[in-house]
Amino acid sequence: MPPVPGVSFGLDRVLFNPGVYHLRDPRSRVYNFDPYLGEIMPVSEFDYGTLKPYITSSKDETALKLAMTHKKKYYGSSSSMTSVLSHFHYLLSSWRPINIRQMSSGFPDDMRNFTRILRAPTAMFLRYKEEEDSYAIDADKEYDSANILTNLGKSMEKLLTLPKEEFERYRRSSPNKVTAEEENNVPESYHYTTAGKFMMRSQLDAYDPRLPGTGMYDLKTRAVTSIRMDVRNHDNGIGYEIKDRFGNYESYEREYFDMMRAAFLKYSLQVRIGRMDGIFVAYHNIERIFGFQYISLPEMDDSLHGTSDTTLGDREFEFSLGLWEEILDKATAKFPKQSLRLHFETRAGTPPFMYIFAEPVTDKQINAIQTSRQAEIDEFNDRLFNPDQSLSRVMDLGAAPPTEDVPVVEESPAKEPAATEDEKSDELLAMTLVIKNKVNGEIVPCPQKLRAPDDWEVYYELNELATVQGRVLLHSLKNRRRDIWTKVEEGDSDSNPTRDRFLQTLQRYVRRGRRFREREQQRDSQEGIVWYEESQKKSA
Repeated sequence: MPPVPGVSFGLDRVLFNPGVYHLRDPRSRVYNFDPYLGEIMPVSEFDYGTLKPYITSSKDETALKLAMTHKKKYYGSSSSMTSVLSHFHYLLSSWRPINIRQMSSGFPDDMRNFTRILRAPTAMFLRYKEEEDSYAIDADKEYDSANILTNLGKSMEKLLTLPKEEFERYRRSSPNKVTAEEENNVPESYHYTTAGKFMMRSQLDAYDPRLPGTGMYDLKTRAVTSIRMDVRNHDNGIGYEIKDRFGNYESYEREYFDMMRAAFLKYSLQVRIGRMDGIFVAYHNIERIFGFQYISLPEMDDSLHGTSDTTLGDREFEFSLGLWEEILDKATAKFPKQSLRLHFETRAGTPPFMYIFAEPVTDKQINAIQTSRQAEIDEFNDRLFNPDQSLSRVMDLGAAPPTEDVPVVEESPAKEPAATEDEKSDELLAMTLVIKNKVNGEIVPCPQKLRAPDDWEVYYELNELATVQGRVLLHSLKNRRRDIWTKVEEGDSDSNPTRDRFLQTLQRYVRRGRRFREREQQRDSQEGIVWYEESQKKSA
């Protein structure tokens, strides 16, 4: 395996201290790390064309060979598996709310649920590989959309793991720019792990031998709430600042709370698949980085499972894979040697239950779904990477250039589509999954504060539904999934007075943040910038 980098700029200090590390101390205004990190390279200046494209599971030859070597029937990447595994968490935990006891009183109990987008029905493709008689797991991209955060995450990962001089070589205007050929010669590092009939792939971002276990950890770049709430119109949210440790707005606590509801479940599953220790988070508003935080797996588990003992999360992960394997085995037995599209949704109830639907699909159908939004994504990226050219094209057509203050629009739901010929087909496997948890011989809704000596058993029933009934239920599931993805990016509800007031409040903080930044820049020009490391060198 190629060597895995560590973080640059002396950021490894963050790995060994709980809580947030400010890039710049708000009281003394002293930079704790290189002030270069204060301003993020605009996406229009970073040459993304040099970066390697992401390899989906079905196109990963190395994963396929390893799956064959180890006689594994299913293989996938961490990013293609976490959305389905999340629904097994809801089922096994009986929709247990997140634990917010470490939060201040400003975050009420009625917000202890996962975000609506996280609870939405999910889908995946099981792509059959005839030569090897195995299946690749690919995420369903029907509702993928273009946004700046996807691209910014790639460039900021380079920023956080390279020396300043090396990172500057990715700037489009650099006289010593990195070439695509040079980038392709640098091998990427992956971890592959097996469980039952699964082979799982995880890309390795960063490493420090002083961390427990493998020493591996994940890099996450977390945009502030004003960006995430309207990510398609990200310019509206630029200016929002993080100033305080605690509070409902402009605080690290607010961003941490949002991660608990919207991201920790996915992050913790990725960490487990990659056998990593935790995640390194960089908080930013697209223009500026504010601070950094290392969050270990036990800390994420405390929020998700109510205990920092990872026993509960580890066993739930194993049970989830076991149940998923049973489902995939049944689907591939029903439709042997075919590619499948599967939908999953855990529904609330007493007890909760899961819907599972599997239907055969051709490569042509898969490609049509996976590329249905590619033109929209390409157009967005073109405007993002080439703003001057995009503006010229608009003005050439006689249209007015875009204004700075673009109002937030909630998209209206699409008209409900009529059933397609595929939806009328008899080729459908519809199932429900219900489970019972038994801990130390006693039936419980869900395990709580499990420890290593405790005995947790899961009993399940996987029942097949009639095809006609299954078609009706699947159609409803697809409508719920469509409505959520077309109405909400990472918010909690449809357009309503409460949400509208929240967005208006965010805009007030955005405007306030822009004024604050102007004052700070004026002070810097008058008083200069103090960097802790430079101060230490001078005093020595």
